[in-house]
Amino acid sequence: MKTNKLLVVLAIFFSPFLTTAQTLKEATEAYNAGATMFQDKMPEKALEQLYLAIELSEGLDVDGEETKRLAEDLLPKAHLQYAMNLYREKDMVKALEQLEKAKETAIKYYDKNTQGRVDRIIPQLYNQMGNNEYREENYEKAINYYNKAIEVKANYPDPYLGIALAHEKQESYEDMLSYLKKTIEVSNAANDREKEESAVKKAKGYLLRKGDEAQKAKNFNESIGFFEKSLEFDNTDGAVYYVISANFAELKNWDKVIEYANLALENRTDAVDEAGVYYQIGTAYQNQGDTVQACAAFNNALSGTYRAAAEYQIKEVLKCN
Repeated sequence: MKTNKLLVVLAIFFSPFLTTAQTLKEATEAYNAGATMFQDKMPEKALEQLYLAIELSEGLDVDGEETKRLAEDLLPKAHLQYAMNLYREKDMVKALEQLEKAKETAIKYYDKNTQGRVDRIIPQLYNQMGNNEYREENYEKAINYYNKAIEVKANYPDPYLGIALAHEKQESYEDMLSYLKKTIEVSNAANDREKEESAVKKAKGYLLRKGDEAQKAKNFNESIGFFEKSLEFDNTDGAVYYVISANFAELKNWDKVIEYANLALENRTDAVDEAGVYYQIGTAYQNQGDTVQACAAFNNALSGTYRAAAEYQIKEVLKCN
C-alpha cells in the first residue's frame, strides 16, 4: 500500500517535468518541420508549423525561448515567400494580405531586411492591381489601388501617372492635368526620366489638341489659354510660342504678338520657321506704327517662303532705307 502511495506521489511530482519535456519536443519538431518546409519553398505549410511552434513555446517560459525566437525570426520571411508564390499565381489580393502580414511580423520581430523588401514590393503590387483594374475599365477601383501605392511610397511616380490616365478615361481633364503635374514632380525627384517624359507628352498632347480645336473654331482667347497652359509642362518649345503669337495677331494684340514671337526665337527648334517669326514681328511693329523696328524685322525675314512678302513690305509699303 505504501509503495502505491509512493508511486502516486512520484508521478505527481514528475508530471510537470514530463509534460514540459514533451511540449518542448513538440515545439522543436514543429519549428524543424516549418524550417524544412520553408527551405523546400512550401511557405503555407511552413507557416502552420511555425505558428504552432510559437504557440507551444509560449507555455514553456525559459525552456521554450530559443525555439520561440527561431520560429519568430523565420515567420516574416515565410509570409514574404508565400506572398511571392501567390503573386506568381496572379492572386494579387491574397499576395497583398501576406505582404501585410510579412510587414507586421517583420516590425514585431525586428526583421529590418524583410521589412525593407516588403516596403519596396507592396507599392509595386498595389500599382499592378491598379493597372489590372484600369485595363478592365474599373477606373475608380484603379484609382483606389493607385492611392494605396502612394500611401505606402509617396515618391513612386507610376501610380500618379496611373491616376492621371484613369481621370482621362473618366473625362476629368483638370484632375488628369493635376496628376500629370504631380507625376512630373515625383519623377523628377526620383530621377525617373521615362515617366517624366510620358507625363509631359500626355499633358502637352491634350492641351495642344484642345488649343488647335479652339483655334479652328476661331475662339482665340480660349486657344491661347490652352497653348499657354501647355507651357507649364514644357516651356522650351519655340513652336508653341510661335502659335500663341499668331493667335494674338488674330486678336490684334500687337504687344503680345511681339512678346511671344521673341520667345519663339529664344526657344527655336527645327520646327520653327525663323523667317516666319520675324515676318510676324514686322507685321506687329508695322501695325503699331514703328517703321524702324518693322523694317529691321522684315529684313530678317528675307528667306524661304517669306522672302517675296518681306521684300514687298520693305520696298513698296514701308519704303525702308
